[in-house]
Amino acid sequence: MSTDDDALREERQAAALRRVADLGAERARHLKAADDLLEPLGKAVGDAARLNAPRRRTQELAQVGSGLFYQWLKDAGIDVRPKKSRPERISDE
Repeated sequence: MSTDDDALREERQAAALRRVADLGAERARHLKAADDLLEPLGKAVGDAARLNAPRRRTQELAQVGSGLFYQWLKDAGIDVRPKKSRPERISDE
């Protein structure tokens, strides 16, 4: 392999690593921005629930899982029924 080939390979690697670094930094910014939205989103969920907005629709619009959604309701002092326990499975043994 010639020196020119080595230099070209190194330039391509450097460019690829710069692209990875740029995208990684952008992802980190987005994750931070999303994390910063959790508190106000949780408060908005509580406000909607206090106004008797449909819970299912509120959760859909918040785009969060049920665990976090119901934790926000509890944190807001809103009554949440206890989670149903799963029935035990009967084995075939």
